[in-house]
Amino acid sequence: MSNALHGSAGSARLGRMSKTLDPRSFGAAADGKTLDTAALQRAIDAAAPGDCVRLAGGTFRTGTLGLHGGLALEIAPDAALEGSPDIADYRDCGYHHREMGETVSLLYALGGDDIEIRGGGTIRMNGPAFMDWDFAHYCPREIDPATVEPDVREQMVCALKKRPTQPIFLDSCRRVRVHDITVLDAPCWTFTFSNCEDVALERVTVENHRQIPNCDGVHFSASRKIRVSDCTFLCGDDCFAATCITNPEGVCEDIVVERCRMQSRSAAIRFGHLDSTVRNAVVRDIRVERSNRAICVFAKDGGSVSDIAFERIEAETKVYAGGWWGKGEPFVVCAAGSTGRIDRVAIRDSSFVCENPGVVAGSGNVRGVVLERCSFRHEEGHTHPWFRGKIDLQPNAKLREAPWAPGATLYADGAEVCVV
Repeated sequence: MSNALHGSAGSARLGRMSKTLDPRSFGAAADGKTLDTAALQRAIDAAAPGDCVRLAGGTFRTGTLGLHGGLALEIAPDAALEGSPDIADYRDCGYHHREMGETVSLLYALGGDDIEIRGGGTIRMNGPAFMDWDFAHYCPREIDPATVEPDVREQMVCALKKRPTQPIFLDSCRRVRVHDITVLDAPCWTFTFSNCEDVALERVTVENHRQIPNCDGVHFSASRKIRVSDCTFLCGDDCFAATCITNPEGVCEDIVVERCRMQSRSAAIRFGHLDSTVRNAVVRDIRVERSNRAICVFAKDGGSVSDIAFERIEAETKVYAGGWWGKGEPFVVCAAGSTGRIDRVAIRDSSFVCENPGVVAGSGNVRGVVLERCSFRHEEGHTHPWFRGKIDLQPNAKLREAPWAPGATLYADGAEVCVV
């Protein structure tokens, strides 16, 4: 989608000159203290297709805001949109999410074409305000809590209070572009695109508190024509995910992810989950730093994942304490315990520093996995002994013992794998 949509060419097509609206003209204080929700919503509602609502020179504190088609939301480099730390300032947006229940968002759109979020500024979400930091963190049975050191405790999942469940949520939208924006401290999935088509994220930075569960960077569900490039995702949960979690009858397909930096306590890159159909994706030139898993491809409950290519992935994985899925594997390709299928997954020209081997597991339903020109180096961290010799196939199967040799780089069980 071209920027011209919101410039002179777009205005000519619409038969009118586009306008830039300042929320201060609608009553916004932009002082970081006053709740500006009503004023911001008035500005958004006043914007006609092709118009831009521009936030500049201040901090605009808000609760839930509904977006619409043809809107550009611009946050200037000297401005911030700040989510209220009070859950009472948010509302259900009218969408029932299969996993999260009633959807509570900071920004949302249910239907609408040609939506843009841009500007070089910051969206702050106050995620830690929705966590219970006094409650004991989750400690798996492999770890004796009496012996846990402070740095290890800080790796563990924190407890939740009521929180916004889908902070930036778009459903059934087309031609969406998010670029040149920084998002901080999401309390749950940062960006979710459900049943969307033609979505591009470019030069977006997401940095979330690493102990917050479910704080994915970007999650695409049953969406098509996806492009994610030159982005940074530093998250507690998956950095990038492609599933059909909101619509099991849909397909998530035609995906390119390139030139990104990622760090996760779970998986940096995830394809498939439960009954999802995901196909036709290329992931290339990715740097994964100290993540529980670099690559995760799963099929479960009749789901199908096919034709996924990973190229030039440089990754370092480590074992994190706590209830995170993954145990320092460079990749997990898994349809074990499932009626689902995985076909044609290739990992090429990639290098991994990892604590445990890559895992490919199924029961005759994982075919055409190719590892080509990949290198592995085994390095154990101080949390490794708790999970040495353990295979983690969650959500398909519980953590269990695995018969691999020390320093092994690949564990394959019931799957077709070709190493070149």
